[in-house]
Amino acid sequence: MSIKSDLRADLLLLLTAFIWGLAFVYQRSGMDHIGPITFTFGRFLIGAIAILPLWYWMEKPQQIFAFNSINKKAALLGLILTAGMLLQQWGMVYTTAGRAGFLTGVYIVFVPLIGLFFRNKTEWPTWLGMSLALFGLYFMAQIDSNEIFIGDILVLGSSLLFALHIIFTGIIANDTSPFRLIFVQFMVAALITGILVPIFEGWNWQGILDAGVALLYVGVLSSAVGFTLQVVGQRTAPSSHTAIILSFEAVFAAFCGWLILGEYLTQPELIGCALILAGGLISQLKSLLNRAPGEPIQHPHGAN
Repeated sequence: MSIKSDLRADLLLLLTAFIWGLAFVYQRSGMDHIGPITFTFGRFLIGAIAILPLWYWMEKPQQIFAFNSINKKAALLGLILTAGMLLQQWGMVYTTAGRAGFLTGVYIVFVPLIGLFFRNKTEWPTWLGMSLALFGLYFMAQIDSNEIFIGDILVLGSSLLFALHIIFTGIIANDTSPFRLIFVQFMVAALITGILVPIFEGWNWQGILDAGVALLYVGVLSSAVGFTLQVVGQRTAPSSHTAIILSFEAVFAAFCGWLILGEYLTQPELIGCALILAGGLISQLKSLLNRAPGEPIQHPHGAN
């Protein structure tokens, strides 16, 4: 892979972060009408429906529901993704949005730490960039560390699951079509949450209609398009780089909140944005300076 391919992967992941950052605006409006399980069900069902025709148009897949090794791995990713999303949504019921944003962002710490158990090599610029991004998220979230809520534990648990999801996606992304990987995950997530909705929340059809625009955005753009870009980008981007670049989601969320909802950034939040941007750039510094044109990128799991 060349520097051009490396840059392309980073830009795809950055676009993913923007899409997910804007999604916070729609999640906020959608959750005014339906519960967290229903919202999670809607986003993944719509996401699965949205990805299916694109998958057929691009690849004309065979044996979509075959019980093979790849589908089993994708189903496992779907379980991790579902658990992470539900923990995050439930946690936000008990804690503040700022705390939830910081604790979710801790996955940028979990990724390289968990990666060590897989014998992944993480260079010092990534560790430095990760530290700066973490401090940036701290400033943006305005954390009061003296307060501990049960929601904090739930959101922190979701952060750990998101880190596992990033790592396992990086492991199997080169083994199959990103469309298959995404479709199976979304179907598993929709199936699980579809079973849970009548048990814990009940079907609120009027609420679903009222949240229609929000569900369409998070289902089509945030889920289908966003996760597709993530999987494609991770084919050449190391998992630890992926975690840092996706932390730009917090910056874009703050910007979209200001632009659409009129939420102004405080001085600490602006400092946080700057630290996150610096962290993302520093994480790429050594590879950009040392890699010759055309030199392959060593994937952390051993694939080029």
